[in-house]
Amino acid sequence: MKYTYRDAGVDVERGENFASHVKGKVSLPNWVMREPTGYAAVLEVCDPPVAVTTDGIGTKLLLHRKYGTWRYAAEDLVAMNYNDLVCVGAKPIAFLDYLGVEKISEEHREFVDALIDVLESVGMKLVGGETAEMPDVYHGDWDAVGFAVGVLVRRIPVETVKVGDVVVGLPSSGFHSNGWSLIRKILREENLRIEDLPFDLLKGTRIYTEVLDLFDRVKAIAHVTGGGILRALRRVLGNLGAHVTLPNRDFVDWVLKYVSFEEAISTFNMGIGMVLIVDRKDLNEVLERSGGTVLGSVEKDWKIVYGR
Repeated sequence: MKYTYRDAGVDVERGENFASHVKGKVSLPNWVMREPTGYAAVLEVCDPPVAVTTDGIGTKLLLHRKYGTWRYAAEDLVAMNYNDLVCVGAKPIAFLDYLGVEKISEEHREFVDALIDVLESVGMKLVGGETAEMPDVYHGDWDAVGFAVGVLVRRIPVETVKVGDVVVGLPSSGFHSNGWSLIRKILREENLRIEDLPFDLLKGTRIYTEVLDLFDRVKAIAHVTGGGILRALRRVLGNLGAHVTLPNRDFVDWVLKYVSFEEAISTFNMGIGMVLIVDRKDLNEVLERSGGTVLGSVEKDWKIVYGR
């Protein structure tokens, strides 16, 4: 049986339509810099400008709670925000957290301790936040959301991407923090135990600190999150396409037993957590600095292949 994200209760198209609805209602002031990828908002209210973004862990938190993997959970929350700021050319510096809980308990203390440690390790500071006890809203479960601020180092010139540019991929540490409603459904329906898998399913999202040193050598940066590798590429390629071949990864091989390839590339990172679009003249330097892999090139149409 092949599973879908929609079967698991998540409709990506519905989410896109809602985002479009919100955008249609909002009139941006002139102090918001035009940034077409939508990874963060760049505010020209000071010099240099600041970038802001927000994201959460999602339903992966349910498994972190079950297995007590608080370091991984903290990495997920930091990375989902840090990596988005990097995509617009900002250096992340400050973080705020929001915990919505039924009742404050020891697991929240363990999570926040891990969060502070992870932030310190990537040069960020927890500068504020809110923990709200709402027993009428949360019944046993809780949610964690992050808000991050960065200083703009260089506006990434995504509008200069052209046919012939190179698509470079930076490996992910796993599924990161997307598609977990579907992963959890697979585990549940197939009666699978995380402990029996030949890889660390809950490993925290990779934080791509090395990309800070690449701002002057890339045309576009895409953090692979909701909507999978396909949506990430579309966010930076606009009306163009790409011919890419994705390297084999053990956890991707596993999930492809249960979902179609088309579903997978629209849901999961497929083993690539960050994509860089690079001019050919800068390719060798980018590969050397990042440790990335050439996936393919920017083209007028689309071709995504898995396995090499």
